[in-house]
Amino acid sequence: MRMRGLRSIASRLALWSLLGSALVLTAVGLLLLGHLRQTWLRSAHREGGTLALAAAHGIEAHLARAGEVTRLLARLARTRSDPTEQLASDALKANPDLAGILFAWTPDDPTHPPSAPFVDRQPDGTLNRRDLSHDGTRYWEQPWFRSGLDCTDGCWQKPFFSQSRQERLINYSVAIRSAGRSIGIVNADVTLAWLQSVLGSLKRPDGAVMFVVDREGHFLAHDGTARLGLVAAPELRQALAMTGDTPGELPAGVDPGVAGRAWLYRAPVAGTGWTLGLLVPQAQLESSLRRLFLRELSLGLLAMLGIAVITLVVTRRTLSPLAALTGRAEHVARGELDFTLPRIRRRDEIGRLTHAFDRMRRQLAHHLEQLTRATREQERLRSELEIAHQIQVALLPSEHYLDARCAMFELHATLRPARAVGGDLYSYFMLDQRHFCLMVGDVSDKGIPAALFMARAITLAKALAPRARHPALLLEQLNRELCQGNESCMFITLLCGVLDTSDGRLVLASAGHEPPILYQRGAGRLIEVTTGPAIGLDEDAGYVEQELAMEAGDTLLMYTDGITEAGAPDGSMFGIERTLASLERAPPPAAPGEFTARLMADVDAFAEGCDQTDDITILALSWHHRSREEAGMLDLTLKTTLEDVFAALERCEYALDEAGVAAGTREDVRLVLEELMVNMVHHGHENPPDGSIRLHLRTDEGAVLAELHDDGMAFDPLQAASPSLSGDLADAEEVGGLGIHLVRAMASELTYHHDCEGNHLQLRFIQPDPTEPPT
Repeated sequence: MRMRGLRSIASRLALWSLLGSALVLTAVGLLLLGHLRQTWLRSAHREGGTLALAAAHGIEAHLARAGEVTRLLARLARTRSDPTEQLASDALKANPDLAGILFAWTPDDPTHPPSAPFVDRQPDGTLNRRDLSHDGTRYWEQPWFRSGLDCTDGCWQKPFFSQSRQERLINYSVAIRSAGRSIGIVNADVTLAWLQSVLGSLKRPDGAVMFVVDREGHFLAHDGTARLGLVAAPELRQALAMTGDTPGELPAGVDPGVAGRAWLYRAPVAGTGWTLGLLVPQAQLESSLRRLFLRELSLGLLAMLGIAVITLVVTRRTLSPLAALTGRAEHVARGELDFTLPRIRRRDEIGRLTHAFDRMRRQLAHHLEQLTRATREQERLRSELEIAHQIQVALLPSEHYLDARCAMFELHATLRPARAVGGDLYSYFMLDQRHFCLMVGDVSDKGIPAALFMARAITLAKALAPRARHPALLLEQLNRELCQGNESCMFITLLCGVLDTSDGRLVLASAGHEPPILYQRGAGRLIEVTTGPAIGLDEDAGYVEQELAMEAGDTLLMYTDGITEAGAPDGSMFGIERTLASLERAPPPAAPGEFTARLMADVDAFAEGCDQTDDITILALSWHHRSREEAGMLDLTLKTTLEDVFAALERCEYALDEAGVAAGTREDVRLVLEELMVNMVHHGHENPPDGSIRLHLRTDEGAVLAELHDDGMAFDPLQAASPSLSGDLADAEEVGGLGIHLVRAMASELTYHHDCEGNHLQLRFIQPDPTEPPT
């Protein structure tokens, strides 16, 4: 019966494992199918969009040659001095993509129109020449000629059917300009058969259809040549007119060459008003997905079956010798520890398990009661320590404080106790609208007693500070209060300061605490503050105040001896020399939080491998205020976005006007700064909103000095090649083009260097002497 029961358990376990695996596999399979379909479609859409865009670029490259030739002919024909018929013949011989070229002029006298030579390529390759001015059609009154006069930069006209060539053509028109007006046009004809051959050479997926339509929806090229010249279906035209990169899903029947529903990927052909479309059958996209899913599902089913078989075999072999232990374990579960186990016959794992189980039974009763008592005690102590830690943290202000009223100073503090609770403390608060009080202290003991004494000290200090208002008086009153009822003789070393937020004057008083460090102009030095006795020892103790004038960029560091007395594995201590060296090794940070983080990281690296034996507290106070003379007329830090750039330019122009800078110099400064900062936004950062630009502006001896600091990619405007000043300058879009040339031309002096912090540009604009007459 027992063996049958074991086999029944093993069978049920294998059955339930199989059913559970089937359910999990089914659920995961459905989720996987949905996820794979979405992922597959997104990937297919990206590939389809990329393929359509590449095909459009391919057509653009072919059409661009026709446009370049036509624009060149228009420039050559401006003076009418060149033999235009010969130009047309030579152009057709050099460009087999063109089917014909026409030079047509606006007649001064309609009764005697000028010569309008037209050269076209015959089917046998020969060139045919004729003069349209001899035709009776009066070409200068035709719509294609009138619209061509407006194509100063070139444009593609509507397709038309050529009676002479008996095929559909499309021409590219460029107006011939002279003295600011159009005096004629140059037409270059391209056959739609040529466009069809270009389309046929482009890559597309199997079963897909590619086509090109004009603005009115006529097919200019199509994989099915029977569709040429026809109008696309309304659903297809509507999908082609959509904006954005999202592909359109079209119903069946929109194109005879595509079976079933299809996805449409579109891309504009630049400069033509045409649109290239790529229709991919939806069934083809999903067929490979179904094959992949079925293959993965089959493998999952085989794996599930294998797991079920292995589970059945292993379960039967494992559960059979454990029958006796199962019954005894039920006794243990009921708390019945007075029983015997069967004699151990084998010294294998089961035998050792039986022996260990018996030994566990005997020891369990002995330890159970002790464990219960110890668990209760540990839980009570852990709960008390957690509550004490929460209370201690609640007594401390936040780690970071930035003066939002005037932004003249910033503070950052860090406290890390050696135990769950500690005796170090820091606090800060405004005494009034002008004075800011801060303090750092260290209680003589650690743990719960020190935390209680620290809590009492902070509470008393916050209550006494508004009345005392001076650091020395606050320490005296706090000392008298803490000396009362201090039978344990605990004491606190405390450094207290009051900052005048209007001018940066800091008054300090010390009660036996570590001297603070002033980080000024890239170097740190100890501030030797005359100290009195620690608080809590002598009720009649007095304290001396010392005043410190903080300058812009100064940072005052207050700390406890947990920093200087941090120990290394070799027994050495971190010390004050390493503390100063830690602050001086790196360039000055931008915020006090970087001081505390850097010093804490150096202490951790020094004491790596040793337990923290003392509480650590660091408080850094940075003074940011600067006078107008020190800061210049403008000092801005902005994000690399066009909105921030143009807002900064408006502030620059206002500051320059307020400083009395001449209007011409103001325009030069704004134009140069706009060119440089817009280039930084467009070309200097892979993710522009994450970068920053700092702009500093001031005047100096009849000149305007501007400094730009950018943390983007390196770019030296002094090394950029000068642009070609011939041709169409409006097309110069590359970095270092006409804009950089103007920067170098308009700035009186320009210097550049690059370092680990980014690009640094210094520009000087010399103002004109108002006493000198204009030249």
